[in-house]
Amino acid sequence: MGEIRFFAPNHDSLPRQAIDNALLSGMDGVPWYSVNRWQHEPNASPVLFALERTIDESGNLSIPWRVEGYGELMLATASLRETKAAYNLPLELARGVLNRVRNQVAEWQMAGLVVDDELANKIQVASSAFIDAITAIPDAEKTAEAAQHAIRCGLAASDALCAEYSQQALAARHQSHERLPTMLGVTLRSEPLTDACLQTCAETFNTGAISFAWRAVEQNAGKHEWDVFDKQLEWCQAQGLRIIGGPLLQFDETHLPDWIYLWEDDFEQLQGYLNQYIRATVKHYCGRVQVWNCAARMNVTGAITLSEEQRLRLIVGAIDELRRNDPHTPLIVSFDLPWGENLAAHDRDLSPLHLADSLIRADLGVIGVGVELNIGFVPGTFRRELLEYSRQLDRWSTLGKPLIVYLTAPSSAAEDTAARKPIRPPQCEASPRSQAEFIDRLIPLMLSKQLVQGVIWNELTDAAPHEFAHGGLFDAQGVAKPVVEVLAKYRRQHLT
Repeated sequence: MGEIRFFAPNHDSLPRQAIDNALLSGMDGVPWYSVNRWQHEPNASPVLFALERTIDESGNLSIPWRVEGYGELMLATASLRETKAAYNLPLELARGVLNRVRNQVAEWQMAGLVVDDELANKIQVASSAFIDAITAIPDAEKTAEAAQHAIRCGLAASDALCAEYSQQALAARHQSHERLPTMLGVTLRSEPLTDACLQTCAETFNTGAISFAWRAVEQNAGKHEWDVFDKQLEWCQAQGLRIIGGPLLQFDETHLPDWIYLWEDDFEQLQGYLNQYIRATVKHYCGRVQVWNCAARMNVTGAITLSEEQRLRLIVGAIDELRRNDPHTPLIVSFDLPWGENLAAHDRDLSPLHLADSLIRADLGVIGVGVELNIGFVPGTFRRELLEYSRQLDRWSTLGKPLIVYLTAPSSAAEDTAARKPIRPPQCEASPRSQAEFIDRLIPLMLSKQLVQGVIWNELTDAAPHEFAHGGLFDAQGVAKPVVEVLAKYRRQHLT
């Protein structure tokens, strides 16, 4: 069994739950299953912990880490080999941040990026800060302090690099298209919406993602209720919005009807009822949606326990059923936790990227892939440095298929009793302003990617019972948050 050990001088930058969420991944970015354990008492200093695996390959550690001005981020080291000595964690995280910036700027320069003096200076400052951390060895406290400074400088350089890349890449895209055809939309669930909310959506988005949730469509087996979704679809059509329908297959409590749990232990019957629902829904809306989201989140644990083989059979069966009833409308399959964080705690055969690749290679008719970035929720993906979102989207782009990003981020760290998914405890206060500022940096990075052909905000309002805590575009009083204007700005500047 392979083991990699780390130490940090104290808990100032290491959240208490960080060890539980730490993971090791290979060159492909896929986490290995690992056993994480303290080697000192959890409150002792220095902090000493180890990750054990069944293999002994070099790997990258990813772990939540507090950074002044950034809050808690999932940061990663560069590739590390197994050694008897423990690695200095803050120093290796600083090395990782700087390594990613330097590699990425070199890669983008080869693709035509022009690096101005200001960006070059930021990268040089980060490099010098890391050298200061190296020269502080063997004083652990001074090394940690200098490494923290190097991390902050590296993140500043990373943000500047992403901003410059986004600006230049978008300018290049506009040379071919005055207005980009990228879809910018919002998920519409089964709750009725106010006129003010609808008007804001019409001004902000060019796409509506209508869920057609099985739970709302078929509250009683065999009896289908379309009224709410019919009205949403008619409204989208009246506003000239493109329509994404689904996901049709999503095995969590937000989607499954209560009665289906009676058949939890009868897979064949379960699949039969699912296919009946898909058949009825597709027939009802055939020709009125532009894209079907056939299946979502089947790479994560749902409300019904299924094996990997059963999950795959359900996905393939759902695609076949949809295709029989609508042979022409493009369909996608979407995935949650695109970094595969859940693989570190659950030993599974396929990562989300590998599962997507298998479905595409099977030639089932999947023309695109959805990637969910539900940032800062439990369950959901951790907050990361800006460059890491770019790298992950590039990783998914290797599939060679259009990507649709489903995006959510919280506007508050307070408890939200109306939400099903709470906020992951942050170390800095989330706010409507911080939500808007984060999205203002992330959206242009996504729009700059040729294969990102859709960005869908995954939560509309906090006023009704909802999935993601404080994740809506409208607050609990129905007032639009600042993030709405950010999204509207990019629609006006870049999109049809």
